[in-house]
Amino acid sequence: MRGIFGILGIVSTETAAAGHAVQNLILAHQAMGALLVLFLGWLWTARRHLREVFRKAFVGDATVDDSDELLSYRTAVLLFLGSGTVVITWLSLAGLDVWFSIAILFLVAVVIVGYSRMVAEGGLSDGSPPVFPAGILVSAVGSPVIGTQGLVILATTWQWTTMRNFVMVSCANSLRLGEELGQNKRPLFWLMLLALAISLASAIWMVMKVSHDYGAINLWFFGGAHFSYAEQLIRTPAEPHLTAWMNMGIGSVLMLSLMTARLLYTWWPFHPLGYAIGPIYIMDGLWFNMFLAWLIKVVVLKYGGVKLYLKTRPFFIGMILGYFTPGGFFLIIDHFTGMAWNVIFWG
Repeated sequence: MRGIFGILGIVSTETAAAGHAVQNLILAHQAMGALLVLFLGWLWTARRHLREVFRKAFVGDATVDDSDELLSYRTAVLLFLGSGTVVITWLSLAGLDVWFSIAILFLVAVVIVGYSRMVAEGGLSDGSPPVFPAGILVSAVGSPVIGTQGLVILATTWQWTTMRNFVMVSCANSLRLGEELGQNKRPLFWLMLLALAISLASAIWMVMKVSHDYGAINLWFFGGAHFSYAEQLIRTPAEPHLTAWMNMGIGSVLMLSLMTARLLYTWWPFHPLGYAIGPIYIMDGLWFNMFLAWLIKVVVLKYGGVKLYLKTRPFFIGMILGYFTPGGFFLIIDHFTGMAWNVIFWG
């Protein structure tokens, strides 16, 4: 699709940026439709489990066992409802209409859950969500109804709705590793919480220090594209885009078709996650790497079986460790020598 659009010169006339790492907004909206199907499909397949969770949380159903979970179902549900209420209240008090606050939180949930599933199920080594939830909202309803203050508030959501590192992704991987601990996962929750607290405190300190040293307005996360985006919409209001809705519908249908084909036909070669994550520019540098990994795995399993496959795992895990270890060493070296930018390229 990208190639065809490029050859034919098909581009979106939309001015409201809906994509985060996708230049073609047509594909960004299709990716949003794909994520929506991924999210709703997850809710549908988990419907029985979710009913048990809420039954345990609200009526204390003794037949539902949550002893081997990271948190009790009641605690998890109360934290979920409480944190959602805090976010909606915060945005509303800041000046965003309450219905738009609910809408943006829903879009954020779709993006974060969908992206986390891409990482957990697809083993994605690098990437970012293909859409900017605030941009999707503006495309859907137009900027005038959101208002100037609302647009500025939406710009502040950029940092926690479109970045490449979501806590849910880290937690999903941590939970998978935690399965090796056996039944009692409760201590893992406190370790994860401690890691989050240390990270948050370190990040706040670093932001304040760098802002003081160089001026906050000169830093990307204060004077970057998100506020330029809000300024553009304030200067040139954007109306709702019917084509955006149409492309989200197309993306939903295509994603549903891919998921159905994968479910029904064992010979179907294409994974539906590739369609949702495909439009982002980072994937341009990852497709061939994924192909090589797939090819090596197929050859090993075909000619050496599971026994050879298990023997090769330490080698490839070592390659991953070898890739990241120099970056860790150079962080220490840079700290003591005053050097900078000896980093692993982050895309």
